[in-house]
Amino acid sequence: MTTAEEFDRRIQLLFESFERFKAEDERHWAEERQRRAVREAEEKKRTEEFDRKMREIGERIGGIGNNVGHHAEQFFQNAFREKLKFGHVKYDEMIPNLKYRGKTDKVEFDIALVNGDSVALIEVKNRIHPSAVKELAEEKIEKFKKYFPEFQGYAAYLGIAGFSFSDEVVDRASTYGIGIIGQKGDSVELKGELKAY
Repeated sequence: MTTAEEFDRRIQLLFESFERFKAEDERHWAEERQRRAVREAEEKKRTEEFDRKMREIGERIGGIGNNVGHHAEQFFQNAFREKLKFGHVKYDEMIPNLKYRGKTDKVEFDIALVNGDSVALIEVKNRIHPSAVKELAEEKIEKFKKYFPEFQGYAAYLGIAGFSFSDEVVDRASTYGIGIIGQKGDSVELKGELKAY
């Protein structure tokens, strides 16, 4: 065999080796892509299952929270329906869940006590947070004035009722003149001096 033939043969062997290596490499990467696709599909399935379980847990917890909130509303609505008094003012009527729902805005008060010249607007929470005080005094009272013109000229008194609250809540409420109402046995107790809005 001549040197040129030997050279051509070696080039041919090298080319064949390269082609085998290339085919093997492509097969390897195709298998790897397939394994990755299987792993990703399994991961997606696990993630979807995890998300479904988390939604289910969230719904259960939300249901518990709603039940506790509903219990608080029922307790305080019943107490005020029976008492019809907030601070030193006697009322003629208790309206549960006084609400306005428009296209772009809404507002609701869990308890409204009404007489001929004043209205008490009371929010009910299981646990009262300081942000609820600010929201009632700065936002919800303004919506009340805007969406309930039938009470124009009435003195409006604000309160937040709850089963538990911190001293910070009582302090913040007193700066706004909002009454904090807590449970006392089968009745309710008011903390703070009321301001007419």
